[in-house]
Amino acid sequence: MGDLMKIFNTRTGSKEDFIPQDPFEVKAYVCGPTVYDLCHVGHARTYINFDVLKRYLISLGYRVTHVQNFTDIDEKIDQRAKKEGLSPREVAERFIREYFFDMDSLNVMRATKYTRASEYVPKIIKITERLLELGYAYRSGNTIYFDVEAAGGFGELVKDLKETIVGEIRVQGKRGPFDFVLWRVTGEGFDSPFGRGVPGWHTECVAMSMDTLGETLDIHWGGKDLIYPHHECESLIAKALTGKRFVRYWVHNDFVLIEGEKMSKSSGGKAYIRDILKKYPAEVLRTWILRSNYRTKIEYSEESLEEARVLYEKMRKAAAKSRGKEEMGQCAKDFAATFMSALDDDLETGEALSAVEELSDLILEREVEGAWRIFSLVETILGIKLHTPP
Repeated sequence: MGDLMKIFNTRTGSKEDFIPQDPFEVKAYVCGPTVYDLCHVGHARTYINFDVLKRYLISLGYRVTHVQNFTDIDEKIDQRAKKEGLSPREVAERFIREYFFDMDSLNVMRATKYTRASEYVPKIIKITERLLELGYAYRSGNTIYFDVEAAGGFGELVKDLKETIVGEIRVQGKRGPFDFVLWRVTGEGFDSPFGRGVPGWHTECVAMSMDTLGETLDIHWGGKDLIYPHHECESLIAKALTGKRFVRYWVHNDFVLIEGEKMSKSSGGKAYIRDILKKYPAEVLRTWILRSNYRTKIEYSEESLEEARVLYEKMRKAAAKSRGKEEMGQCAKDFAATFMSALDDDLETGEALSAVEELSDLILEREVEGAWRIFSLVETILGIKLHTPP
């Protein structure tokens, strides 16, 4: 496999050599969207950044088993369904189709397997029953709660609850302020031994990931906003069930900001992917996202997209000039080494693109022997198509 790449592990707060359990396979789970609306550019960042990691691991010789879920049980889905006179399932399936349309447009490779929370309710019920048996859950009124203190407390990803978590309140009937819902009896939803109702969000991902990838994952990827409570709660549930470490490398991308605020479907400020693609080619949006390391915040603006357009056009012209000259000269080899070294260092796509930009400037001024090989890496690893005009 060559030298080991380093990746930032949220669990340890540092860059670590990436060593999967199996020397030939990487088991990766990515948190998918709650399907009640179109995807915005914040989603694009999450799935494009993971797509590059996946492509890079494949280029290193790994087989990547990639599972991604759709959260299709949610109050927001129910609310939209009532507003539009549809069933929750119709709303969810519609936005799952829209998700695939957007991601295919952005050249995001499809997962090995997609799961829906609604298909895993029987497994979620079994997990809840098991947690009750083990003493890590309890019933209070119409709700089954996970007992955080009984399971040893948080700390896998969030090291200081007092500084990090604000606004947790003691709900009547909860033993501890951080205890969270495993099942809520509502009279609607799904039949269960606890009563007809709906599962808690955190249990859903544990059921889906462990069923498809096993008790320990190599990579669990998601946006930074999922660190707490979602991923912290997932980790505690899984450890309570198996006694094993749930995830070896927790990896989180930072936010896309719009006018200084985090972009989200629930906030007023958002830029839908398909609206952006009416003005800019998908390759430009992909270039814009990858100009920054996945762990830094980026500000969405027309100006930054225009800068990405200029860079993309430069790379495309340089690639066209270099096409067909396969034998790499020393100059091209040096740039290729810089490109790969940047990706080895916690997926520094911005540095990798800077190297490609510098090479492109040289190519447009003079001949650089064998440079097409580097542009081939841009296409296969960064997923930015250069062979056709926008």
